[in-house]
Amino acid sequence: MKYSNAVKAMLFASINTLASNPENYAVCPRKDFSRNRKLGVKTLILLLLTMEADCIKEELYRYFGRTTNAPSKAAFYKQRQKLKDDAFRNLLFSFNRKCKKHLLNGKYSLIACDGSAADIFRNPEDPDTFFEPNGKSTRGFNQIHINAFFSILDKKFTDLVIQPGRKRNEYSAFCQMVDQCDAQNPIIYLCDRGYASYNNFAHVIENGQFFVIRCTDAKTEKILGFPLDGVEALDYHVERILSRSQSKKKRLHPELAEKYRHVCQKVPMDYLTENQTEYGISLRVIRIEIAEGCYENLITNLPDLDFGLDDFKDLYHLRWNEETAYRDLKYPLCLKAFHSKQYKYIVQEVWARAILYNFCSEISMHVEIPKKNRKYTYQVNYSEAIKICRDFLRNHDNPQTLDVEGLIAQNIEPIRPGRTFARLARFKLPMSFCYRN
Repeated sequence: MKYSNAVKAMLFASINTLASNPENYAVCPRKDFSRNRKLGVKTLILLLLTMEADCIKEELYRYFGRTTNAPSKAAFYKQRQKLKDDAFRNLLFSFNRKCKKHLLNGKYSLIACDGSAADIFRNPEDPDTFFEPNGKSTRGFNQIHINAFFSILDKKFTDLVIQPGRKRNEYSAFCQMVDQCDAQNPIIYLCDRGYASYNNFAHVIENGQFFVIRCTDAKTEKILGFPLDGVEALDYHVERILSRSQSKKKRLHPELAEKYRHVCQKVPMDYLTENQTEYGISLRVIRIEIAEGCYENLITNLPDLDFGLDDFKDLYHLRWNEETAYRDLKYPLCLKAFHSKQYKYIVQEVWARAILYNFCSEISMHVEIPKKNRKYTYQVNYSEAIKICRDFLRNHDNPQTLDVEGLIAQNIEPIRPGRTFARLARFKLPMSFCYRN
């Protein structure tokens, strides 16, 4: 049995489990999905997973065939209204549990956290997502913000928090996902400098996990208590006591004055309350040279015995894999083309795209690329692999099967280490479907 068929069977098993208990995911449990329809729970989920960038009618024809028996657009609208928001979230967790796990040093899971904005249908009447005209758009635009946990070694999204663009809060989203994570192995969270805060550090520590978070020079100097001028390499442990009060008389340990750090009342710190006025935290500050004359600061709580100074450059560099995952999510997986104007259905489609990404990734990771005498090492072209896996998943009734592994192995690209490009941030309007509800 080919591995692609096994992965498809795992996804179908998760969908069947969900479909066998529709009352758990239906808006009206005793009414919704109680009748036998063309668009039942399983079919509806598979349709949403395999959608591309076409209009609803074309998506229905592509899935059911261009026949008069294909369901109508109205039927699709009515059926998708019956699914609760957490149906796809539970499906993603269920499928991920069935997939193989990869660990660093046989012990640690590597989870990258980052956020990305996605443009949605323009609606100036929605204050939570609408941004006024600016240099990007003369008419204004609407956005959602996607916060994601991404397993680097497994190449899968493990959790999402989707927020209206105007209400984006990456700090709270990170803490929420950390607290909800049900981990069987120790986790190392890899984050960019936008996540450097005492509250984020504390949430990871309180959950018994680890972090490596990039930090600016200014924040690092405040944590250390001394400047970084002329410091080229650093591996330094600090003990800090956090407090909301600046009064020296209220300190529980006045003899440790140099360890105290004031946390402003406006800054979130969930472990400072009326009953707990101080919070002790142990941090390890790393400074490494990533290029000639270019340095990065990393805040971590990883033990010295497992991770030396030389390990952190390679460890943090792995975080870039989430950036490429977002690229695949937006373009080959068509996250730029939502099939609804309503926020809750847009969220539904984001989860569906993440599940399809995980399905494609699980198959692609196990495709063997023929080794030849080449200048470069080759890897799977994920853009093509996603299209192949999408067609494979959509092929539910046709007895003709795709040679998924063979097709993916044909579409490969060279790995060119050391290449760098300027990052281009280009504003692109979402695809406009005038009929969307």
